[in-house]
Amino acid sequence: MSDGYYPTMGIVQRRFLLRSRWTAVVPLDGSEGERHFEVVEAPHGPEVVVRAVLTHRTYRVAIAALEDPSRWLSDWRQ
Repeated sequence: MSDGYYPTMGIVQRRFLLRSRWTAVVPLDGSEGERHFEVVEAPHGPEVVVRAVLTHRTYRVAIAALEDPSRWLSDWRQ
């Protein structure tokens, strides 16, 4: 019987991270209101490198943060 809970939801799979697109729910600290990002590096570790779409600045973001829907949403959203 399913209770609607799927334990794999919200888990980011590393093999799909490179070139994936993300929207920050709240702009990152130190950014100028940037909210739309693309993963440009996904090394074997707890972080990835994201690049802001408009300014091309790069930031390191923990993969665990990407799994938190109160902080990040997959794809670009308004």
